[in-house]
Amino acid sequence: MNALEYAAVYGLRVSEKKAHEIGRLARKYGIAMSMHAAYYISLVSKDLAVRKRSRERLVKALRFAPLMEVKRIVFHSGGYSGHSPQEAYAAVRDALIDVWETAGRESGDAILMPEIAGKIRAFGSVEELISLSQEVDHVLPTIDWAHLYARSQGKICDRPQFLQVLEAFEKALGKEFTDNMHFHVSGITFTERGEKEHRPLGGRWGPDILPLMDIVREIGYKPTFISETPPPLTGALYAKFLLHELERIK
Repeated sequence: MNALEYAAVYGLRVSEKKAHEIGRLARKYGIAMSMHAAYYISLVSKDLAVRKRSRERLVKALRFAPLMEVKRIVFHSGGYSGHSPQEAYAAVRDALIDVWETAGRESGDAILMPEIAGKIRAFGSVEELISLSQEVDHVLPTIDWAHLYARSQGKICDRPQFLQVLEAFEKALGKEFTDNMHFHVSGITFTERGEKEHRPLGGRWGPDILPLMDIVREIGYKPTFISETPPPLTGALYAKFLLHELERIK
């Protein structure tokens, strides 16, 4: 309840004056700020103009980040758009290098945090995000556990699987990852193509985040949890309740 992901999902439509006011309020109330950049970013599009506009949206996000006290810029890299995973990886890597070279010096303490994708034919697997974070400075992953559940067709859903994912990221990225853990949580439904629809936590759909909360409590991780449930406030309270109950009974 002390973190907010500013939803710029339909574009960053905020004036500099309003951005400064958001930053002032975040400082006043101790709110950890992140930003979710536009849904329609596509760094692998076949249309080079779309790729260019996508990079410009990330550049703008970096430039506005210090005004709004934003430390993490979350985004979807886009689908493979008919490219091979290897071609898509190269396109995303080169785009993020270009974005950082353009606006990194203006970003304050903000970093770029590509998100695990819920669609199977979208860029954003665990392996892709690990490699990207190793190869590109100022890039770290956002772990969306609902997306990972959908992308894996419901296989990543329990304590051993959650732990395996976290250990893979920590082994590859070390303290930089553990100091900047950024999680999205939600229920989700999926098809053979992956993500279909976000749903409330704790329902008949997965994933069950209780084992994840138990891992966080047991190991002492300090992630930021962002609720993406409908409505998000209910999901945030649910996640906080689970963590507090685990701490109380253990």
